Amino acid sequence: KEKLIAEKQKQKKYLMQQLITGKKRIAGFNGKWAKKKIFEVADSCDNLRIPIAEELREDGNTPYYGANGIQGYIKGHTHCGEFVLVAEDGASDLCNYPVQYVSGTIWVNNHAHVLQAKDYIMDNKYLFYALSHADYRTILVGGTRAKLNAGALAKMDVYAPTITEQKEISKILSTADQEITLLQKELEAEKRKKKSLMQLLLTGIVRV
Repeated sequence: KEKLIAEKQKQKKYLMQQLITGKKRIAGFNGKWAKKKIFEVADSCDNLRIPIAEELREDGNTPYYGANGIQGYIKGHTHCGEFVLVAEDGASDLCNYPVQYVSGTIWVNNHAHVLQAKDYIMDNKYLFYALSHADYRTILVGGTRAKLNAGALAKMDVYAPTITEQKEISKILSTADQEITLLQKELEAEKRKKKSLMQLLLTGIVRV
């Protein structure tokens, strides 16, 4: 199943490259694509971010996001809605730069930029896929802890068709993501089952 997941991820990456660049068009769409800057298609919500030390976080149900994803669950929130998070500093992988699509009530610290697509221009999920496909290495600054400045992010180029075609592209890529997530959950369940069975066999609770 791990090989199948790897193959599905490879297929999805290729599909995303084709769709996000316009090399592959969805049937029924043939309009021209426009090149825009991020600041033209999305609003920055960085001003709402609040970092909070781990020892001061109160356990709750709100996901607490940093540069590389969820760091825990706490009470309260900084943002509510649909957003795209892009690592500001502390990224775990500069080649596959941390970009996340989030929806609902969240708390974001100061290690991730928070963008919200202007809904009359761009679909949030399309923005997520477009930014996931981007190469950030040429605009990062700093040494061992590379940083993506807000100004550099705002001036990045993004290519997009009409909002309607964007949403269709998002649906196709979301379906691929859901399939991969399902396979990953099945694999984790199989691993837990195998681990549990091994413990039972090693302790003699279950005899062969």
